[in-house]
Formats: sequence, C-alpha cells, structure tokens
Amino acid sequence: MRYSLLIFLFLFVGLSQKAKASRSIYFIDSLGVVIDSCEYTNTEFSEISFENRPNPILQLVKRQRKKNKRVIAAILAFPFPFGIVGLHRIYLGTAPHVPIVYIGTFGGVLGILPFIDFCVIMLDKDLDRYLNNNKIFMWVK
Repeated sequence: MRYSLLIFLFLFVGLSQKAKASRSIYFIDSLGVVIDSCEYTNTEFSEISFENRPNPILQLVKRQRKKNKRVIAAILAFPFPFGIVGLHRIYLGTAPHVPIVYIGTFGGVLGILPFIDFCVIMLDKDLDRYLNNNKIFMWVK
C-alpha cells in the first residue's frame, strides 16, 4: 500500500510537471517556423495579451497584398493602352494634374514615360515610395 501510494504520487507529480511544460502558445508563420512562444497557467490565460504578438496570417495577407499591388500597378503602367492615360498613377494615388499631363503628352511623347514607370515598378523593391507621389517623374527623388 505504501509503495503504491508513493508510485501514485511520483506519477502525479511527473504528469503535472509535464502538463505545466506543455502549456505553451506557439506563434507559427506560413512555413511552419516558430516565431514566438509563451507559457501560461490557467490563471494567466485570461491575462495574455495578443496585441503585441506578430499575427502570421495578417503578415501573409500584407505580403500578398503588396505583391498584388505591384503586379497591378505594373500592368496599368504598360504603355499601351493604360499607361498613356496614367491609370497606374491613379491606382497608386497621385494628384489629379499628373494623369492630365500623361494624357496631354500622350504618355510623355508616345509612351516613353509610362514605359520607364513600368520598368521602375517592376525592378524596384520598395513600392511604398511611389504611393501618393505627386511628381510627374515619380522615380526622381
């Protein structure tokens, strides 16, 4: 009887230690890599703040949205038929006078300006500097 009680206590303590170690929250990105983790107890679970943790799904959506925005802007910047009227600049958000200049000059002398815009959008890694850019030559710093 004494030995069975001792074995029971040993198993109970061992299982409770394993249960405590397994009470963790893991934040995993789309590739299955653990970004962050935290341990909790039952009383702490209601106090955990998820606001400061990276949300992997939201990060994936932002990356996809940025990638799609680049592709759509590049398609609209292609000189014929969209680039000449400056649709890519309207899509990226610009002042109203910029598309008027594109239309008035037929895309900067028959599509040269939209072709340069197309190349810059496709080759530059940072699309954010072209958003809400009110310059006629958007790639000039």
